[in-house]
Amino acid sequence: MSDSTLRDETILILANAEWDWSTRVNCHHIAKRLAQNNRVVFVDTIGGRTPAPREFSKMWRRLKRIAGGARQIGDNLTIVSPFVVPIYGSERAREFNTALLVQQIRRVLPRDARPILWIFLPAHVGMVGKFDEKLVIYHCIDEHAANPNVPAAQVREREARLLKIADLVFASSRPLYDAKRAFNPQTFYLPNVADAELFALARDPSLPIPDDVKDFPHPMAGYVGNISAYKMDFDLLCAVAQKKIDWPLVLIGPVGGGDPSTDVAQLRAQSNIVLLGERSYAELPRYLKAFDVCLLPNKLNESNRGSLPMKFFEYLAVGKPVVATDQPTLAEFRDYFYPAHNADEFVAALDAAIDEDAARADARVELARKYSWSARMEEIGKIVNDALARKETVR
Repeated sequence: MSDSTLRDETILILANAEWDWSTRVNCHHIAKRLAQNNRVVFVDTIGGRTPAPREFSKMWRRLKRIAGGARQIGDNLTIVSPFVVPIYGSERAREFNTALLVQQIRRVLPRDARPILWIFLPAHVGMVGKFDEKLVIYHCIDEHAANPNVPAAQVREREARLLKIADLVFASSRPLYDAKRAFNPQTFYLPNVADAELFALARDPSLPIPDDVKDFPHPMAGYVGNISAYKMDFDLLCAVAQKKIDWPLVLIGPVGGGDPSTDVAQLRAQSNIVLLGERSYAELPRYLKAFDVCLLPNKLNESNRGSLPMKFFEYLAVGKPVVATDQPTLAEFRDYFYPAHNADEFVAALDAAIDEDAARADARVELARKYSWSARMEEIGKIVNDALARKETVR
């Protein structure tokens, strides 16, 4: 098989996350792996909504990073924390922010580079054409207009423009793929994947369980990820907790990411729901090893309609049973998790998961190997190299 690795390119990633977030998402994984053979500039997200007052500490940390200038991570990865005006509904503010971003990015791009422009947010459509880029990729991982507190009409309009001018569109779920390919025939279904090698460490008998959960009673169920009211069904989780009062339900991750209005008071009111807060990415396999069942209690709403959770494949790599809300993006994987539509079904699924045949764990691990970053980067490399070759032929 020929080598499809993308090499010796300058790649400008306009991310939908900040590099320092404890939660690792597509843009982090892709940047880290591309930097092994390419020069990568990773630009922290500029966000999509005006910050709320309760996010002051987050804004202060960001301002300190901006003041520190660009950072170098290894030989080939540069991190830019850009300064922009956090106003998103105004066209004039958007144009001003685009000019600011271009100026800050040009300072760190190699001279005379013609980068591959890799965009994760529709807000960056104005950046297309600013860097003499050789290829434009829109990596669509969410139904952005459905996220809370964003100017939905502007997001839809900007995404429509981006879809039309992108050379390639990557969609991370079937619903997103079906919706976006109507705008761009060069749309590819690239479902979310996991760092299967890292999370497989949870299957190592010698890996220690963290002290803060090692004495919890079993069975224990757990969730790892963003704890936000627009994504997670708090009412469902509390109802399950009341029906499974002898089960600890452990939640690990930041509270309110993407939705600062998130109120976790009802979760804290349940004696068997434990919010541990954030943990480093490298520590997560130790916590997942402690869980008997992994949870995905997502809301069935427009925001989640196109979302295929990366944590689903992380759970599979551990081999633990997964109980999840039966959302459309998981339909093709229904043989590998326990679907539920309400609290009673969720409780029944937890009971079934505990009593399952051991062979089901092996099947989950095997599927996770197919949905690994090593396999995904080979696929991405082939698609991008083919697109570059087509454009070079036209030139």
